[in-house]
Amino acid sequence: MLDCYTRTAGQGPRKALFIHCSLSSGKSLLPLMGHFSDEMTMVAVDLPGQGKSPMPDPARDYQTQCVEACIALVEQSGGPQDLVGHSFGATVALRLAALRPDLVRSLVLFEPVYFGLLRDAGHPVYDSMQSDEGAFNTAIAQGDMMKAAELFLSRWGLPGEWERLPEAARKVMSERMWVIPAQHLAIIDDSDIRMRLHELEEVACPTLVIRGGDSPEVMTAVTKVISDTMPDCELDVLEGAGHMLPITHAAQCAKRLRGFWDL
Repeated sequence: MLDCYTRTAGQGPRKALFIHCSLSSGKSLLPLMGHFSDEMTMVAVDLPGQGKSPMPDPARDYQTQCVEACIALVEQSGGPQDLVGHSFGATVALRLAALRPDLVRSLVLFEPVYFGLLRDAGHPVYDSMQSDEGAFNTAIAQGDMMKAAELFLSRWGLPGEWERLPEAARKVMSERMWVIPAQHLAIIDDSDIRMRLHELEEVACPTLVIRGGDSPEVMTAVTKVISDTMPDCELDVLEGAGHMLPITHAAQCAKRLRGFWDL
């Protein structure tokens, strides 16, 4: 079991685990967590191979190792807890809730990138998504990780993030691009590992799915498919925000979470 790096914030009685997006770390969610310091004790994890955490086992599915690490953290600190996930981190939180419902009080999913669920639903956006990501997939296949990093951040990162990065930071980002194709087996591909749409029907904990109003069309489709399938799920849209909404709009997101949690 990987011993992942964590950051702790708050001192309230209610416990929560925050799970960051790809090519990031738990540090990215600290501003959001800061809005609940009095009510909650929160842990932000650095997923395997990201931030300050050790590298995962390359012979095993990456998302599976992330889920196992998060299960261990909740078990160590005591559950059930609120799980908050962003992007890939939201897929980790959702799979954890399906596997171990005893550990989860509620779910907050910021734009979960479970694109394979669109395949299950027969959604037409799945095919257009494959086309939209064609240049990125080509760069990965050709081993051009610098180009892949530029394309990835331009579509999914903070506005203008790639242009602002110094050359040394771009190099570091390109070296971490392995994490994106490592996720495909569990979130996109038609594999035995990936959660299927019907499994969401069994995730009964209260769930809030939030997307940005300015996010790519595929996120509109994914969040609607998820929210329509889960039995106790509400969908919220934060207008003026994009895929990085818990980072760029932390205060507005905190307000939505406070209402959802009834704090």
